[in-house]
Amino acid sequence: MNVSKTAILTLAALSSQSLTTEAKATPNINPYPQTNAPENSHLTDSINISSSRSTQSISTPEILVSKAHNNHQLIATSSTPNLNQIRGVLNNSWLGKIVEFSTENNHQFRQIAYQIALQTDGESEASLDLNPTLTLLNTLLLVATLLPPVTISFFWLLRRLVIKELVGEVSKRLKKISELESNLNKSQKLFTELESHIVTAKKSIEFLHQEAKISQSSVEQIEALKSQFLMQLQVIISEAQEAKHQAIQEINYPVKSATKSVKNTQDPKLSEKQPEMTADDYLKLGEKQFAEGQYNQALATFEKAISLNSALSEAWFKRGNVFVKLQRYADALAAYDRATSMNSDRFEYWFNRGNVFVKLQRYSEALASYDKSLSLKPDYVEIWLNRGILLRKLQQYNEALVSYQQALSIQPQNVDILHNLGALLGKLERYEDAIAAFEKALKIQPNKFEIWYNRGNLLGKLQSFTEAINSYDKALKIQPDRYELWYNKGAVLWQIEKYKEAVICYDQAIKLMPDDYEVWHNRGVALGALEKHEEAVNSYDQAIKIYPQCYQAFLGKAEALLKLEKYEEALTSCNHAIAINKENYEGWLCQGRVLEKLSTYAEALTAYDRTIAINNNSYEAWGRKGIVLEKMKRYKEALACYNRALAIKPDDSESQLKRRTLLSELQGKEVVNEQNKSNSPANLDVSNSQDKKLKKTQKNHPILAQKGKAVK
Repeated sequence: MNVSKTAILTLAALSSQSLTTEAKATPNINPYPQTNAPENSHLTDSINISSSRSTQSISTPEILVSKAHNNHQLIATSSTPNLNQIRGVLNNSWLGKIVEFSTENNHQFRQIAYQIALQTDGESEASLDLNPTLTLLNTLLLVATLLPPVTISFFWLLRRLVIKELVGEVSKRLKKISELESNLNKSQKLFTELESHIVTAKKSIEFLHQEAKISQSSVEQIEALKSQFLMQLQVIISEAQEAKHQAIQEINYPVKSATKSVKNTQDPKLSEKQPEMTADDYLKLGEKQFAEGQYNQALATFEKAISLNSALSEAWFKRGNVFVKLQRYADALAAYDRATSMNSDRFEYWFNRGNVFVKLQRYSEALASYDKSLSLKPDYVEIWLNRGILLRKLQQYNEALVSYQQALSIQPQNVDILHNLGALLGKLERYEDAIAAFEKALKIQPNKFEIWYNRGNLLGKLQSFTEAINSYDKALKIQPDRYELWYNKGAVLWQIEKYKEAVICYDQAIKLMPDDYEVWHNRGVALGALEKHEEAVNSYDQAIKIYPQCYQAFLGKAEALLKLEKYEEALTSCNHAIAINKENYEGWLCQGRVLEKLSTYAEALTAYDRTIAINNNSYEAWGRKGIVLEKMKRYKEALACYNRALAIKPDDSESQLKRRTLLSELQGKEVVNEQNKSNSPANLDVSNSQDKKLKKTQKNHPILAQKGKAVK
C-alpha cells in the first residue's frame, strides 16, 4: 500500500503537537485537591470538573475493600505509576506487536517514528518518561490510518467480542427474567392459596362466632334455669320449714297438754311419747300429694309406706299410678304386678294394669287384664269402653261393637261411648247408624268438634257434600286451628267442583301444617282444575320436595306440564312416577299421551299396551291406542281398539267419532263390510257428533279424600 510522504509527515506533526499538549495537561481525578498542588490551579472546562496541573503523580480513584475484609471500610490509595511497567505492558500487547511489525516492514513508518521521537527529546524529565508511551499510542493511530484492513479486522473482532458479550449478558438477563416470572407465578399461586385460606379462616371465625353466640345463649338459658331452680328450691325449703314448724307445733301440743294436766293433777308421771306415723298415715298423705300433682313427693311418701308395711297392696297400687303419671310404664307394671299378687280381687288393679299394657303395646296381655277386671266388676263402664277401643285397634270390629254396646247399656248418655260407637259403625260401613250415633252425642255435647268432624267425613262418603261442609264449618267454629278440618273441607269442595274455595281451604291447611305433602298435592289438583297450571306445578314440586316418593305428585305435575306443552319435562315426570310405582296404570297412560305429543308413536303404543295390561277396562287407553294405530296406518287394529273402548264406555263420544270417521274413510273396503256385520247398531251411538276432549282419568281426588284425616 503506497502512502504519500506528505500525508504521513502531516499526521506525524499533528500527533506530536497533541502528544505534547496532553503530556502537559493531564487532569487529576482525585475529587479532593492535593496539598502540594500549585497555587495557580484553575478550571479547565465548561462543566465544572475540578483539575490541577501536575506532572509528578496521578491519583487513583477510591476502591472498595474486598469482601474478605471484616471492617468493610472504603480505602483510598494513591501512588505514582511506574512508566516502565506501562511501556512494557503496551509493547507486549497485540497492538504493540502490530506496531513492531509495521516498523520492521515499512521504511517510511520507521522514519516517521524516528522524527516523532526526535521532536520529543527536548521535553522535561517527566515528559520524557511519558513520550515512549505516547509515541506508541500515536503509532497505533497511524497504523489504523495507514492499514485499513488491520483496523477493519480489529473492529470486526471487537464487534464480535462485544456482540458475544452482549448475547451472553442478554441470555443471563433473560434467564433471570424467566426465573422472576416463575417466582411471580409461584407468588401468585401462593397469594391465591393465601386468599382461600383467608376465606376459610373468615368462615371458621364466623362459625366460631355463631357457636359462641349459641354457647352464650345456652349459658344464659342455663343461668335462667338455675335461677328458676334456686327459686323453686327456696320455695321448697320454705315449705319444708313451714311443714316442720307445723309438725313441731302438732307434736308440742299434746306435750303441752300433758304438762298442763300433770301440773293440774300434780302427777309425777310423764305422759307417754307421741307415736310415729304409720304406713296408713303415709298412704293418706301420699294420696293428698298425688291429688295436688306433687308426684315425686307422693312417690317418696308411698315408698315410706311400703318400707313400713311391704304387704300393703294399696301402697303398691298407688305407687304404680304415680309411675304412670311420670310415664315410667315399666315401673308402673312392676308395681301393679306386686299389687295383684297381694290382692287379686281388686278390679282397679287389673284395669290399670291393662292400660299400662296398652301403653307398652302388649295388646293381648292388656285384653286379658280387662277381661279379668270385668269378671270382678262387670258394670264398670270404663273397662268396656277401653276394651272396645283396644279391639277396634286390633281390627276386631264386631267384638269391639259388643263392648261399646255393653258400655252404652250402662251409661246411655255417655258422649265418649256414642262418639266411639259412631266411628266404629263407620268402619263397618253402617253410615246411617253411625250418623245417628254422632247426632245423639251432639245433642248431649254440641261443642265437641271431633264429633262434627267425623260426622262430616261420613256425610262425604254418603256424597252428602253440602251437609258435610256444614259439619266441617261447625267444627271450625269450635276449633279453627285444626288443619285436618281445612284439609277435608277442601277435599269435599273439590268433589262439588268448587275449586277456588278448595284452594282457599288448602292454603289455610298449609299455614297450619306446611310439611304435609298431601295438602300440597291436593292443592295442585285444584289449581289444575282452575287451569292455573304453573301454580299447580309449583304445588306438586313442594309435595315432591317433602316426600320424593309421592308418585301421585309426579303424575299431577306431568299432567300440568302436558297442558303447558312442555312435553320433555312432562315425560321426565311420567318416568319418575313409573319408577316409583310401575303397577299404576295411570303413569303408563300419561306417558303414552306425552309420547304421542312427541310423535314417537311406537313408544306411545308400548305405553298404552302396558296400561291395558294393568287395567284392561281403561277405555281411555283403548281409545288412545286406536288413535296411535290410525296414525301408523294400521286401520284394522285401530278400529278394533275403538270398538273395545265403546264396549267399556258406550257413550264415549270421542271413540264414537273416531270410529265413524275411520269407517267413512274405509268405505268400499272389505274391512268395512266385516265390521258392519259383526257389530250391532244397538251398541253404537252415532247420533251424537259432538267431539269431546279426552279428559284426564277421573280420580277419587286428593289423597285420602274419602278416608279423611284422623283427628289426633
